[in-house]
Amino acid sequence: MTTLDDYGGWPGVLGKLAAGQDIGPGEARAALGAILAGEATDAQVAAFIIALRLKGPAVGELLGLANAMRDAATPLDIPANAIDIVGTGGTAGRKAHAMNISTMACFVAAGAGATVCKHGSVKASSTSGSFDLLDVIGVPITASPQQVEQMVRAAGLGFAFAKTFHPAMRHVASVRSEVGISTVFNLLGPLSHPGHVQRQVLGVLERSLAPTMAAVLQATGSVRSLVVHGDGRFDEFTTTGPNLVVDLNEGKMTEYWIEAADVGLPAATPDELRGGDPVANARILSGILAGESGPLRDIVVLNAAAGLVVAGIAGDLAEGVEAAAAAIDDGRAAKKFDEVTERPSG
Repeated sequence: MTTLDDYGGWPGVLGKLAAGQDIGPGEARAALGAILAGEATDAQVAAFIIALRLKGPAVGELLGLANAMRDAATPLDIPANAIDIVGTGGTAGRKAHAMNISTMACFVAAGAGATVCKHGSVKASSTSGSFDLLDVIGVPITASPQQVEQMVRAAGLGFAFAKTFHPAMRHVASVRSEVGISTVFNLLGPLSHPGHVQRQVLGVLERSLAPTMAAVLQATGSVRSLVVHGDGRFDEFTTTGPNLVVDLNEGKMTEYWIEAADVGLPAATPDELRGGDPVANARILSGILAGESGPLRDIVVLNAAAGLVVAGIAGDLAEGVEAAAAAIDDGRAAKKFDEVTERPSG
């Protein structure tokens, strides 16, 4: 494998980025590889991630960066049909009212028959990250790789904590915190699942990133993925307005728009989709699994439906909505919750 010195070291890479030029997959992989090996200074790390942010990441760059993340990750052996439902984070206007929609959708999708391995972390700037919620409801978030593998195979639902599987990220933690804005690492989380899932629902905050992220998934061999940008503000499917979807199916990409009404769900307003801290979100999840109706259930059902599509269980989103709703109504989603947590859902 080539090293950063083969590309002129940091002056070579940073010089290109500062000039607005894309770097190749090999350069990106070597640069991040050096960072994750602890061979870069904080100044070099900050310069690299800010230069990428200002230029905007290209497909080849993201591919190289994702490969570097996987090179340094602790591997996870999970079934080939496993899915993930994930967003890049940083949803506009939601930092104070994060609802952990994709995490809740994982329980419903698993209840409907999908094999799910959720990859994520604790909060960075919002009120509740996915693993903050999981911790509150009793999921053992510090489970070892072997324990996660066992959970996925036994229960069809498991959770891979980024801190456990990407220990090299400790070399960028302080810089990310001090920079304080969304960076390329927000995009790399969904692209660097330690189990190399080939079926994903991936939400992006910026519309322009949808085809870019889909192209990266295409290059990494994704079997079926839905990349979604929701109503100009959400990194997930939303019931508040139109969703841009880039559908990647066995190498072929198609792009379309879909709204709640198209799949038999009522529209909602953003104010109706407010979450809170992990304890508040745990109550929301318990209510949904207990059969409470309303906008919060609807958006979870919609995102679970997308998971069922990429899992090959549902032929389309409308069929997925019916299957996800049925898994809640007949108690299968609540049963799945009870299988993987240390306290009952009720």
